[in-house]
Amino acid sequence: MGGFKKESNNTVFEQNFFSSIVLHISQCCLKMRDDCRTAGESLYNHEDKISRRLVERYLNRDIMGLRFILQNPEHYNTDTDTHKGRTDIKVVSLEWLFMNSDAYYIIECKRLDGKPRLNKEYVCEGISRFVIMPSPKYSSYYGRNIMLGYIVVQSVNIDENTKNIDNLQRNLLADVTIGKMQLVDDDRKGFSRYQCSYQSNDNHNIELTHLFCDFSDVVCADK
Repeated sequence: MGGFKKESNNTVFEQNFFSSIVLHISQCCLKMRDDCRTAGESLYNHEDKISRRLVERYLNRDIMGLRFILQNPEHYNTDTDTHKGRTDIKVVSLEWLFMNSDAYYIIECKRLDGKPRLNKEYVCEGISRFVIMPSPKYSSYYGRNIMLGYIVVQSVNIDENTKNIDNLQRNLLADVTIGKMQLVDDDRKGFSRYQCSYQSNDNHNIELTHLFCDFSDVVCADK
């Protein structure tokens, strides 16, 4: 994974590598939901607890060369000895980590229930952390990262709610040019994948993959 001499080969390799990460996340989300259904278990209605189970029981199992790291500090400030942000999940290649510690992806996780408050949090406390310039909370070494929406408590129409999120981000994210929120994959099992590009006024380009998984029938409102 040290890279190829021809830059176009490196680009294709990175794109394929990112796609394999997205596929792994989708498979693990569906497996966690199916296991809960089979065992009659409920997930807590809590973002960190859902993420913790996903990482510890699924994402870090049976995948060679990758590590999913929970709640990792981001953007160290040498003047104040503080970090600007804390990622929900950091994705590193173990080989790349030794070669370039900046080369990683970030997964930002948010709960969704189809209602305005959580949709707004998804935009203002999720998407914005990648795209607000000149000093974003999260880095984007490869120019791409992942938003992961957990649909909780009640099932929603993912396509309709994604349109609501798209409208919100266009209204709430100032100084950002937002591309089309494009459906990439919908397996009709309550899991959908969208892509959207973002460009700041200083021509900083980011692409976010938006993953939405319906956990509503295994998330208990009282837990």
